[in-house]
Amino acid sequence: MAGRHSRMCFIMTLSLIMVLTPVCGAEVCDSSEVPPFDRALMFPYSKPLSLVSDVTQSISVLAPALFALAAPTSDWVGIAMLYGASSVLSFGTRTLLKSTIDRSRPYTYAVDPPTAPPIGEYDHDRSFPSGHTIMAFTGAAFTHTLFALRYPESRWRMPVTSAAWTFAAATAILRVASGNHFVTDVLAGAAIGTFFGAVVPYMASRSDYMWKRDNVSMYIGPTAVALHVRY
Repeated sequence: MAGRHSRMCFIMTLSLIMVLTPVCGAEVCDSSEVPPFDRALMFPYSKPLSLVSDVTQSISVLAPALFALAAPTSDWVGIAMLYGASSVLSFGTRTLLKSTIDRSRPYTYAVDPPTAPPIGEYDHDRSFPSGHTIMAFTGAAFTHTLFALRYPESRWRMPVTSAAWTFAAATAILRVASGNHFVTDVLAGAAIGTFFGAVVPYMASRSDYMWKRDNVSMYIGPTAVALHVRY
């Protein structure tokens, strides 16, 4: 079920790429180039809302740390490795898409955007996809999936997963409201983050990898860190 849901999210992301607005060369862009779906929710740049979105993203990203309350210490290294894999895949996809797809941010369409980052001196043409949303939904989806698969009876499951999804959704909303992203940017980010956040723990559970006791050990010394994984 989780696998089918993740694949659907990824297909939705690829579909969204087909309707993106191209980057504009002028200092102030023409809003008529924006698809109607995105044009309905375009906002000028808001630094306070942008800063709040940094906070909500950070909370979502740190949500898996609460497995320290629900999981035995013997599972901590395995959980950290799985979340690291999800995060690397999400961040790598974010970086690849932003470096290959040019799309001006909504605040570049304002007639007078005095509070926005200087156009031409910031990543004003890197609107797609929303990196904040990708990482926030990676944390939320990973937390939800791992609780469901590994710790379904934990008393922490409902409050932690509910909070993780709430802060992830708040991040997406704030990225639009702050003028940093279009709706399709955050929808794509949510799909990408959900896909990688769910698929890594799901595949690990299917293979029983990382769930076997004593198969992972770590040594931390003054000059080296060693990780040993036994198959």
